[in-house]
Amino acid sequence: ALALMMKPDESVYQSIVEQSEKLSYRNKLRLAQLLIQLARKEEEETYPQERVDEPTKKVSDSEMASYVAERIVKLRPGKRSGVMNAIGAMFQFQGGVSEQDKEAIVKELIRRRVLAIDPTGRVTYGIA
Repeated sequence: ALALMMKPDESVYQSIVEQSEKLSYRNKLRLAQLLIQLARKEEEETYPQERVDEPTKKVSDSEMASYVAERIVKLRPGKRSGVMNAIGAMFQFQGGVSEQDKEAIVKELIRRRVLAIDPTGRVTYGIA
């Protein structure tokens, strides 16, 4: 009788709960991570206009270049591709950074003489 009163979505949920109790703790964590990712994606697709968290994240190009400069000098990647990858990694938890933004940051670092990149892609540091 209980199964007849439940909505289809609720019965699916109950069966998933029962099955998930049989999983190891690692697989439970993997499943939890997957469910969070799926729910966020669905929420973003369903309610795109309600996601207004941009103003708090907006950082000026100058601040971004300073942030990157401090870290890139410590990391000291030897090639242009390494610089680009390092910049991408710096912003991966803030939603990522576009290729255009990476290029703009590299140009700003060159302009500030934080680094130089020769035609073969080799990077040198500490020109300033």
